[in-house]
Amino acid sequence: MMFEYILNFPNQLEQGIDIYERSKIKLDSNQIHNIVITGMGGSGIGGTFVAEYVLPFSKIPVFVNKSYQLPAFVNENTLVIASSYSGNTEETLQCVEQALKQKSHLVAITSGGKLEELAREYRFPVILLPKGFPPRTCLGYSFVQILGIFEKVGIINGDWKEKIYVSAKLLREEQNHIREKAQDIAQKIFKTFPIIYSLHSEALAWRLRQQLNENSKVLCSYHIIPEMNHNEIVGWRVLNAAHSVLVFLTSADLEQNRKRYFFCKKIFENYKVPLIELKGMGDSLLEEWMYLVHLSDWISYELAVLNNVDAVEVKVIDELKGYLSR
Repeated sequence: MMFEYILNFPNQLEQGIDIYERSKIKLDSNQIHNIVITGMGGSGIGGTFVAEYVLPFSKIPVFVNKSYQLPAFVNENTLVIASSYSGNTEETLQCVEQALKQKSHLVAITSGGKLEELAREYRFPVILLPKGFPPRTCLGYSFVQILGIFEKVGIINGDWKEKIYVSAKLLREEQNHIREKAQDIAQKIFKTFPIIYSLHSEALAWRLRQQLNENSKVLCSYHIIPEMNHNEIVGWRVLNAAHSVLVFLTSADLEQNRKRYFFCKKIFENYKVPLIELKGMGDSLLEEWMYLVHLSDWISYELAVLNNVDAVEVKVIDELKGYLSR
């Protein structure tokens, strides 16, 4: 099943644009002074990507929230984008309740559940996604909706759609090559503790960690250069377990961070750990990101095969939700 979900990612990106255009969301950008995107896990990672994407040019502050509580600055001039695929994520629902009390602008992205009910009751816009998927397999849907909302607010222009279409085309053309690469990488990191680094995008490293956790059923860690150079680099003193290193590289990486990575690379190589560079492909940052997301998802699937585990199953999360509900 996870195989089909991942294979469908290029189609999902295109379908996401259709969903966004049919939603016909209306927002008054003059009334919005800041934006909070709130969502957990696979429902929230799309917001992390979009917030990073607009960081270099957005004049409106954007905050990504992954907790039960909205920031204190949220008020009637805040746009709160609530993303919960199931519509029943308790952290996100509590944040929606807080946003309603603050009379914030609200947009919901969901497949139904309590979040859709709240949107209908309080008459704020809701974008409905197709039902029946694990939330982490719906990044293409949620990411595209948030890009569209940011266009409505005037932060980005409409050329993001063409970049998404081009990304989907690239992924289809490269699908076999991506899968072959993922199989090779999975073999290299099999039975190791993967350490993930990125020189630019925390969202990429975060996404791969999530997918290795949920799909492959393994622990791993991630860090970002240059922050990693101020702490974790010292931890590369004594290795007492099998490790592997995966590094995201994109055209947006700053030259100074590339220099920092080349220094770190020598340290990694001294320990003779598997070192895999994940390089973006495409003519735009969105293309590179979508390529690397797709590669990451296939890596997690292939590692699940090697670990002989069901990539879809997340029983412990369901058990936790049951425990909290009691």
